[in-house]
Amino acid sequence: MSPLTAIAIKRIRRARLLDRDGLFRIDISAGRIAAIEAEPEAEAPVAPSGEEIDGGGMVVTGCLVDPHLHLDLAYSQDLVGPNESGTLREAIGLWSIAKATISAEDTRRRAEKAIRAEVGFGTGLIRSHVDVASNAGLRLTEGVLAAREATRALCEIDLVAFPQDGLTRDPGALENCGAAIDAGVDRMGGIPHVEATREDGLRHLDAVFDLAMKKDVGIDVHIDETDDPNSRYTEALAAKTIERGYQGRVTASHVCALASYDEAGAQRVMDLIAEARISVVTNPGVNLHLQGRYDRYPKRRGLTRIVDLLARGVRCAAGQDCIRDPFYPFGNGAMLDQAWLLAHAEHMSRPGQIRQAFGMVCEMAAAVVGREHGVEVGKSARLVVHGAGNIQELVRLRPTPRGVLFDGIMTAGASIGGRG
Repeated sequence: MSPLTAIAIKRIRRARLLDRDGLFRIDISAGRIAAIEAEPEAEAPVAPSGEEIDGGGMVVTGCLVDPHLHLDLAYSQDLVGPNESGTLREAIGLWSIAKATISAEDTRRRAEKAIRAEVGFGTGLIRSHVDVASNAGLRLTEGVLAAREATRALCEIDLVAFPQDGLTRDPGALENCGAAIDAGVDRMGGIPHVEATREDGLRHLDAVFDLAMKKDVGIDVHIDETDDPNSRYTEALAAKTIERGYQGRVTASHVCALASYDEAGAQRVMDLIAEARISVVTNPGVNLHLQGRYDRYPKRRGLTRIVDLLARGVRCAAGQDCIRDPFYPFGNGAMLDQAWLLAHAEHMSRPGQIRQAFGMVCEMAAAVVGREHGVEVGKSARLVVHGAGNIQELVRLRPTPRGVLFDGIMTAGASIGGRG
């Protein structure tokens, strides 16, 4: 770890805050924000100091949040080989073969690399899904848990037990889910649309709720990750959330098929999502890359209906999902890239919408993961000093952070990180 990462920061000067006018001084004590005071606009530059950061009129926000990542998959493309069709189906098949022999140590190494890459771009909170299919056992879980422990001073990691190959198709995965949660994984995952029939998919969802309720953990399921308008598991998820009394504890990830439903059907499902207080995570880069593969023209964009969901008060977030693996040959862990892609794909071009897109990789994403953070007195000093002076320039330029703080400790900055 470089000397820069060991510095405890006591103050950030000349900072701009979102949704507030003027410059501010942010005082930090014992890893928390102790005070926020206005500073004159004409305040002179701050002399270099090991304990102070000169914000220089740039925006300071809470840490960025990646609400959907696969740390066990990160940087695995060379292990797995190329996805010739570019489809989700081929990617799942390639990964299914590879994960049978990947070691816990190799997983730890790649996962830690991904965490450090995200921290360099300002991320301080990650939710990662970890494959617990029968042929993976708990090796991938062991590796990701080790990576979480190795980086606990840099980033908070929330983990989901993910039965990638299903629960009906792969019945041994359910036992692995329980064992992973007992080992320290935080919540239960699922993927009902990979099952052979709709009836099996519904049984899959019941098994997810049964185990989550037994372990008293939240739920985050991959669901309707397809262009097929007949894939309707999201409405079943919402109905079961209400039936089981799990409102506010469930996240639906991807939800791509919602964009292919007829308008009346889509409106009904979105109303049900809002009633169930389900959070929704889209993954702009990966959804744009994988969906629409069977279309000629016009091609579907693949993202779910974010603007309509936000209008209903549904908490939404945008994730990286994959970094250089068989599902996605791109990805670098820069969450501002996902906000930028989202703004394009969902036509979120008005100032308020650009602010929403940023919130989906910052404070709203934190709420989806079940955390509260931001630039407020008393909250943890998990902060990013950006390289832009307003929200539009921040999303437009996506600059490397000038400084990244985790509980008041400098963990990254422009001098030790970069876009790559």
